[in-house]
Amino acid sequence: MTDVRPTAPPGHPSGQRPSIRLVVNADDFGLSSRINEGILLAHRAGIVTATSLMAGGRAFDQAVQGCRAVPALDVGVHLTLVAERPLLPCTSSLTGDDGRFPASAGAFLRRWLTGRIRRADVQAEWSAQIERVLDHGIRVTHLDSHQHVHILPGLADLSLQLAARYNIPFVRVPVEDLRGDRWPSLHGINRMFGATALRASWVLARLTGVKKSHYRPLRFLGFQDGGRLDDLRLRRLLRALRPDRAYELMCHPGLTPDEPDVKRWQYNHEKELQTLTSPSIRSEIAARGIQLCRFQDLMA
Repeated sequence: MTDVRPTAPPGHPSGQRPSIRLVVNADDFGLSSRINEGILLAHRAGIVTATSLMAGGRAFDQAVQGCRAVPALDVGVHLTLVAERPLLPCTSSLTGDDGRFPASAGAFLRRWLTGRIRRADVQAEWSAQIERVLDHGIRVTHLDSHQHVHILPGLADLSLQLAARYNIPFVRVPVEDLRGDRWPSLHGINRMFGATALRASWVLARLTGVKKSHYRPLRFLGFQDGGRLDDLRLRRLLRALRPDRAYELMCHPGLTPDEPDVKRWQYNHEKELQTLTSPSIRSEIAARGIQLCRFQDLMA
């Protein structure tokens, strides 16, 4: 893991430049063997310092083996309520006739808002997912979720409660400042609307009583570039970071997956992998005094 601490300019009271701390967190670990391979490569040869593991993922066992091979990689739980199959075998309000979760966050939201999903079922399923990861001897440092459903009102407080119960110090708050630093595109417009919806969900969650987690949430980056994090986009993000702040950058490196349903996302997994392992990106990080770190490093 890279730990860059450049010499501070004269006059700084600590003798060092105020640090910018950056956790680079790869989502969807355990979803696909090809994605697993890419995430591990992005950690070994690149700047990825953390990953979020899907307990019900199709390549979960391979991901666990990978965790053991790279103990410096921080691991969290990627809570899942959409697109995949549940861990708990019993029929619940979370699944359809096919035994799967709703196909998308939008489909889940419609069922959640109309009362067709029971909060108790969510709690049981998420608890099972966290416990499966813990039972494999993995130290869990953070929680987030597939398609960010944990930020919804009624679920945001549950995710924080589960983090407290299982002594997990960080929960992602996927609220990113809107940026206008790119040419308009369909992907960019969709992501802008998505980012606005996530911000509104968090505001509603706070208004309905959710409390801040014990550890201050990191400033979140990467949603608007989801699946499209190339060299130019990453450099723009790095240049906007400010001293004395800690950030989480969400990313999706991987080798091109074989699964048809994952291919339909049209994510540029290999392009992100290339970007995250680029020597020139590492040089820019060093030049800007950015300290790559893990979630657990922020607890000191």
